[in-house]
Amino acid sequence: MTLTAKPKSFGPIFASFNGTQTVHYSDATSERSPHPPDGTPVDMLLASLAYCMVRSVEWAAKSQDIVLQPFSVKVMGRKAANLPGRVEVMTVTLIGDLVDDPNTASEIVKMAKGLCTVSNTLTCEIIVTMESNNA
Repeated sequence: MTLTAKPKSFGPIFASFNGTQTVHYSDATSERSPHPPDGTPVDMLLASLAYCMVRSVEWAAKSQDIVLQPFSVKVMGRKAANLPGRVEVMTVTLIGDLVDDPNTASEIVKMAKGLCTVSNTLTCEIIVTMESNNA
């Protein structure tokens, strides 16, 4: 007998960069705040990944002497269908035009993925995508 878990999605949790040292968070229903939204432990995990990606994008851009435009990171998770209960996949979407050149933006995101300690620590699949303001 195989036990399965009920399908469930987590998030989205957003972390926003506006050029200052303060990252602002929100979820689907809350206003932006310098504090992660209240919720489940998985929501806190998503917020940690979102924050780490914001900072990693900043570090990657700074290493190339590139000034970033404002952007947001949206993180969603999907629970595994089988036990034990865990997140199977997290999807990270960088929203906004980080810089004017899409190729440079792609390189920054690639570098950031390699720098993000949280994503590198997790054993679940991490999918990173980009969504332009023009999309």
